[in-house]
Amino acid sequence: MDLRQLKYFVAIYELRNLSHAADHCNVAQSAVSHHLARLEDELGTPLFKRRSRGMDPTAAGERLYEHAIDIFIRLRMAEDDVKNGGKVLSGEITVGMPYSVIKVIGVELMRAVRERYPSVTLILKEALSGIGFDHLVTEQCEFSLLYNPPQDDRIRQKPLLDEQLYFIGHPSLLGDAPDPLEFRDLTEYPLMLLSSGTFSRALMDKPQLLHSLERASSVRLASVAATIGALEAAIGCTVAPQVLVADQLQRGELVARRIINPEPVRTLYLAERSNNSSSFLSEKIAQLVEELVQDAVLKRRWTAALLAAGK
Repeated sequence: MDLRQLKYFVAIYELRNLSHAADHCNVAQSAVSHHLARLEDELGTPLFKRRSRGMDPTAAGERLYEHAIDIFIRLRMAEDDVKNGGKVLSGEITVGMPYSVIKVIGVELMRAVRERYPSVTLILKEALSGIGFDHLVTEQCEFSLLYNPPQDDRIRQKPLLDEQLYFIGHPSLLGDAPDPLEFRDLTEYPLMLLSSGTFSRALMDKPQLLHSLERASSVRLASVAATIGALEAAIGCTVAPQVLVADQLQRGELVARRIINPEPVRTLYLAERSNNSSSFLSEKIAQLVEELVQDAVLKRRWTAALLAAGK
């Protein structure tokens, strides 16, 4: 398989006609037909169904088209990356973030990318850290911000900040008193937690503490919207950072009480694939994300403690 074969294949797929594809590629129809036959022989499967009025892709043809388009996009990105030399950024980049991170820096990130790099297309992929980890290792994101990701050889991790967790719930359940709660006392309240596995690990990287809460939790969630809705409806309480429901806390609709003995903390990491070759674009956007995180903490828009790399 080579790029010329893929180019002819894409033309046939999009035009559904050998003659039209040959005209589009400015070659003889026999050449297009020859390369298609070689490609089908190499792959061991037909890519099109020949009809009297044209060509219809088979299931294998549909799959190959998806791969071919991705290959040509990556080639264009590689060409732009090398030609631009990091001076004029262009191209498309996908960044994964949890809801709470997007809530703090999402707007600023979009604004900064538009102003500094107008030729860049930014795709923000919101997901809980458990799903965000899967998005990263399956190459759906160039890099992601993740809470407490598992130690995995497939990714490189850089710690950015530590964030304290609180016990959050409706005033009818937690009362208005600001007094802290001991961790062991949390199980006396109706508990709602994230689903087990990488979901709950993103909340707290201490298995023994998590297990005690999971045993007492009657509701498991994998949705930020559902969690906030359940908190507002007084269905239960949860362990989370204040930033998750900052607006509701300010309006007095929810209460956040500090947890002690121990005080649960989670760590936010900037993570990328270990086998991922850095591009000028990904380096610049990652640097921008770090700057925005630091700025949010220093200006007290994010209650957290910044970390030096290498924790």
